[in-house]
Amino acid sequence: MTVRVVACADPMLPALTELWVAAWARTYPGIDFEARRGWLAERMAAMAKDGTAILVGLVNGVPGGFVTVHTGTGWIDQMLVGLAHQGSGLAGALMDAAKATAPAGLSLDVNTDNARAIAFYRRQGFDKTGTRVNEQGRTIDLMAWAPSAPAPRRS
Repeated sequence: MTVRVVACADPMLPALTELWVAAWARTYPGIDFEARRGWLAERMAAMAKDGTAILVGLVNGVPGGFVTVHTGTGWIDQMLVGLAHQGSGLAGALMDAAKATAPAGLSLDVNTDNARAIAFYRRQGFDKTGTRVNEQGRTIDLMAWAPSAPAPRRS
């Protein structure tokens, strides 16, 4: 398992879209994620132009998941692991790469009813910092991770 940065025009982006549609459709079967493919492509292109790194987790050379991290702000807009790789450690590897990309700290939002994702973020050291309601009327938790402060040196 490796993680690499890709450009918004990378030929593997359609594979990332497939992972995104399948994972989100399973999480929220009442939402037509198939119809949102174009939205994701536009969103990824806009993020790449705005300084967001697209970090792809490769399993045997094939995309298994990805995370987007704005290199200036540490904002994670998208994070997911494909269904076949959930529970494999790929999510942790992606989060380690995200933390290395924005070592000053990361922030994100997550659907309040997505208990699995919230549990993962908590294990990764994220804390809830607030709540909001998104454009679709869903309640969203805001979460942030900050690196641990080094222990003070004793003289």
